[in-house]
Amino acid sequence: MGQPERIRIAQELHDGIAQDLVALSYSLDLLLAAPDTPADIRIEVRKILFKVSEIIASVRTEIFNLRTQALDTLEESLQILLLEMNSVIEIRINQEECDLSDPVQEELLAISREFLRNTIKHSGASVTEISIEKSDDGAHYTYRDNGKGMDPSAILGFGIRGVQERCSSIHADLIMSSTAQGVNFQIKISR
Repeated sequence: MGQPERIRIAQELHDGIAQDLVALSYSLDLLLAAPDTPADIRIEVRKILFKVSEIIASVRTEIFNLRTQALDTLEESLQILLLEMNSVIEIRINQEECDLSDPVQEELLAISREFLRNTIKHSGASVTEISIEKSDDGAHYTYRDNGKGMDPSAILGFGIRGVQERCSSIHADLIMSSTAQGVNFQIKISR
């Protein structure tokens, strides 16, 4: 699928499903705010609203992925994400030639975007470093930032679960650590 076709699909998703989901979330907000909505119904509506918010975030991610999939480099894609999110975080990338398949490269790009989104939204970091280096049996990917670290409960969050699923799809192992000096994610990719 060429870039014009990806952009067309992304626009259709944005103008169709994404807008419908946002309208649904507004309707749920109105139901929550209505004074005659019973308390037990409010609890269920909040659960549904949370799930709709997760789906909206997922659709937006896919729209972004479609628009940027044809970019040549990891750095270009991440710089566009920084612009879209109005962030001034510095990105340092060290990428060796590792002979990775296209599906593995696409997953690493999507994983990098998810990590960077989390850094921008939650960490307060000023610098992010990404390295992709050759290893004896494949490649080693590292993502780290100098932010405030990650709340342990966030490890089970929607975005991190998605990263774990992406790693599984390329038969890679994800190792996560977090301190008050930032986060560190390592992915071991076997051939």
